[in-house]
Amino acid sequence: MNCNVFACVKTTERAAGQLAPNKALAAMLVCSVVWVSGCMADRGLSLVDYDAISASAPPKALEGLWAGPHADGELFVEIFSDGGVRTCLSAPPYHQQLAGKYSDQALYLEDGTRIEIEARETHIINIFSPPGRPAATLVSDADDPDAQRCFANSVS
Repeated sequence: MNCNVFACVKTTERAAGQLAPNKALAAMLVCSVVWVSGCMADRGLSLVDYDAISASAPPKALEGLWAGPHADGELFVEIFSDGGVRTCLSAPPYHQQLAGKYSDQALYLEDGTRIEIEARETHIINIFSPPGRPAATLVSDADDPDAQRCFANSVS
């Protein structure tokens, strides 16, 4: 279930502008029911309170820049020694950057996403979107010029 509250709000706003008041109210009600039933049931597994998460130092093996294919583009994840994280999804001309935190073998992004990390080999990690759905395999890539371009050209 996609728990994107903002998409739900945008859909409701469009409905309110284009539909009669009764239909707009019905769209709001349906959207609210879908959000409550789909998102609140698994809130612990997907959306998190980003401000409530404290970053912790990752294992040395996870520090650095990671890259791999994801969602018809390339995903870059940089994990810093203090537990700070920055991500960038590059699917030119689109570049989207999110800040994050490392804590308890997971990445917590500012949009509420929680991504689990599993080290596969010395320079390879798998990331999962709960509940355990594989999202991408990333490789250690310290000086990837595409990553620098993505971070420089992204919208935060």
